[in-house]
Amino acid sequence: MELIIVRHGQTEWSLSGRHTGVTEIDLTTEGEVEAIRLAPILDRILGGRSPTLFVSPRKRALATAALALPGFTARVEPLLAEYGYGSYEGLTREEIQIQVPGWEIWNDGCPDGETLDQVGLRADRFIGEQVIGVEGPVVAVTHGHYSRILAARALDRSARDGSLFDSATASVSVIKEVRGRHILSLWNLTADLFD
Repeated sequence: MELIIVRHGQTEWSLSGRHTGVTEIDLTTEGEVEAIRLAPILDRILGGRSPTLFVSPRKRALATAALALPGFTARVEPLLAEYGYGSYEGLTREEIQIQVPGWEIWNDGCPDGETLDQVGLRADRFIGEQVIGVEGPVVAVTHGHYSRILAARALDRSARDGSLFDSATASVSVIKEVRGRHILSLWNLTADLFD
């Protein structure tokens, strides 16, 4: 198993900290540049291998996949969609905490949205159906909270353990199987680290 997780590039809402689940938001100009700058990093990680490429159905993820992995055909995978934020869609953490002091997504979830366990089950389904047993690398172009939960589940950790990871826009992370164990090989690599 080799799972390469790519978070989409910057959007206006990711820049302002708004929870963006189902809302369709375009990449900013900077987000497009971030995605383009991922291409040589992904090329190096892939080392000439052709990945199986899956992408969330949200246009910010689709645009990132097209810019970061030109020449590869992406399969749209609904299981890679971002956490369903329900009533908190479009709100920042600070705005939510005015309504619910001390609110934390990893503990409290989102009213009318998905639970942490439901998102974890989606990640499990993706891993079981599209990653385990696949020859060669699998690339998943997805979102901030979901990418963290996906990584936690791929490492056989609880979905809540996704809180231990950070996820910058246009970042690349890699989980591999080494000697029968899933290990974190690379986390949250962005092109700006090479500036």
